[in-house]
Amino acid sequence: MVSKVERERAALEAAEQDIAERKKRLAQMEKEEAGKVLARLVRKVGHERSVRLLELAVSVKPKSAIEALEKMEPAGQKQAS
Repeated sequence: MVSKVERERAALEAAEQDIAERKKRLAQMEKEEAGKVLARLVRKVGHERSVRLLELAVSVKPKSAIEALEKMEPAGQKQAS
């Protein structure tokens, strides 16, 4: 016979495993969504220009490049990052 404490412990472990699996699925979904966004943007700009933009951003540090580009962005065009 299983005590209430043991049943509760088993239920808690099952819930923790479920949460861990859901976190993994969420991380995978976020990765896939980021890939889709990247692919969509690359299609808009073109592969060669995308690579060049990324190379330039890396050479001036990504944070600085993003800040500079955001300053240039028209007021109504800002996206949540």
